[in-house]
Amino acid sequence: MDNLLYEIEQTDETAQDGSVILYRTAQGFQVKLEARPMGQDWNVSITGGEKPHIGAAALGTPYKKPDGTWSACASVLALPTHKEDALVRQAAILLAKRARHTVLVSCGIHTDNLTPEQIGIFVALTQAGMEALADMLEAKER
Repeated sequence: MDNLLYEIEQTDETAQDGSVILYRTAQGFQVKLEARPMGQDWNVSITGGEKPHIGAAALGTPYKKPDGTWSACASVLALPTHKEDALVRQAAILLAKRARHTVLVSCGIHTDNLTPEQIGIFVALTQAGMEALADMLEAKER
């Protein structure tokens, strides 16, 4: 769903230990992204809905290509019947590439009987949060 069709509310918090919590809210739905530093690496959890849980996890690692640009790859683990694998892979690659450090991302978003439009809202909220978090991690690296 195109996030231009509704306004996404943003709330960001940073703790003294460098941890970051981002909330993205729209249409009565909320996603929470928590990023905790582990040395130079990051442990990120993405939760939302009525039943937050761990449905999938991805480990992203950055690498420098021969032309000098940065990229990243990710390995994914997902529980049977869970659909968060695409989100954690996308987040792990984006965050590892931008932070230029290893990133572990876990995700579990669940609300019963969602429509495709409501699933789209959760996806858009998660992607908005991932982009904001990537900006924050990239800024810390500079």
